[in-house]
Amino acid sequence: MELSCVGVGAAPSNLSLACQIHEQIGHGALFLDRQVDFRWHPGSAFDSSELQVSHFKDLVTLVDPRSAYTFINYLHENGRLYHFLNAQFDAVLRAEFEQYLNWAFRRNPLVRGGETVREIRYDGEFRVRTDDAVLTARDLVVGIGKQARIPSQFQGWTGPNLFHSSDLLHIHPELRQKHVCVVGGGQSGAEVLLHLLSVPREQRPASITWVSQRENYLPIDNSPFTNELFMPCFSDRFAAKSESKRKLFLRRFVLASDGISESTLRALYQALYRHEFPEPDLYQIALRPGCNVSHCINAGAGHRLTLQRAGDVEEVTADIVLLATGYESAVPDLLEPIVDRLEQTDNELVIDEDFSVCWDGPRDRRIFVQNASPGHRALADPNLSLLAWRARRIRGSLLRRAPCANPQHPGFISHTVLESWSDTVGEERSRGI
Repeated sequence: MELSCVGVGAAPSNLSLACQIHEQIGHGALFLDRQVDFRWHPGSAFDSSELQVSHFKDLVTLVDPRSAYTFINYLHENGRLYHFLNAQFDAVLRAEFEQYLNWAFRRNPLVRGGETVREIRYDGEFRVRTDDAVLTARDLVVGIGKQARIPSQFQGWTGPNLFHSSDLLHIHPELRQKHVCVVGGGQSGAEVLLHLLSVPREQRPASITWVSQRENYLPIDNSPFTNELFMPCFSDRFAAKSESKRKLFLRRFVLASDGISESTLRALYQALYRHEFPEPDLYQIALRPGCNVSHCINAGAGHRLTLQRAGDVEEVTADIVLLATGYESAVPDLLEPIVDRLEQTDNELVIDEDFSVCWDGPRDRRIFVQNASPGHRALADPNLSLLAWRARRIRGSLLRRAPCANPQHPGFISHTVLESWSDTVGEERSRGI
């Protein structure tokens, strides 16, 4: 089959693009995903998980609020819009947002589920090989997300008793009377701990230790001025900065995207209160902020972790270690046949203004990437905030159109502020984060 564009993956990023292409053009593209039905991080989809962004930051609303693929239209078509308003949720449940994404996934004729891409080659056209076919395309859009980050001290030890938190609900470890250690003090770590605290009494572990490098379990900075960093105009300004300025910014504002929701922190504190006072002596809970796991070794059926804080050293032995250590960019294996032709820096593909990868192939044959370039496009790149805007820019480039003019106000904070930072000042300001 010959196509103008093949999308690899139909997670939120590529699904947004598929919806926009379907409504604006209707044909010429196909988006392939190995899942038959859409599942959003199924290994860590806890019942209590909530979005950290507004429901307006869905697949299309911020670039086309009249689209049939909006979250509001999903609620309307499923007869729950008034009930949703009456429920007065502070944040949308991730489970409901996943239902919305699956609704868009299934109704879009440009999306084909149950189709795994095995390899991509180039011989004048891109050839995308799946288990069932070889598709030929002028352009590619790769949107398969990031891979779980396993810090170096844990590499070589992963298995059924030490694994990334994104696999927790797949592995279903036996917790009863086990000693569990959760590593990572961001939203994922908090959600894992809240999940562990909510398991039925007969399945509860003997102890839980929660370790974080941060000095405390810190809330996400969701304030209005910080949220200006998640506007399209800032993404373009950020991309124009020097590499050193971009790295400085990412360190300085890490809590704008990687802090813990206040509702999650409140739920955790309430759970700890119940454990300590109304329901004491159920099991031991130890919070260890400000600690670095410097070493990990096998210890019988479990692992021994060395925790360091300033001059203090503590050893923790755990039957189960859950790594809530986030995600990182990596070039997908399916691009291996052409990886030497792609420009990279710091394990990240270098991209142009339209999110196409810089490579040594013809300029009219492009590989676009989504959710893969925070080092070039700031904190919003892996976030839902600019999902629809990024897809619209890629759509315009696929159609050989100039980027859409942005009618929005450029923001209240001067765009020269970042340029005035020195590396020393930035480092001082970032301490304790």
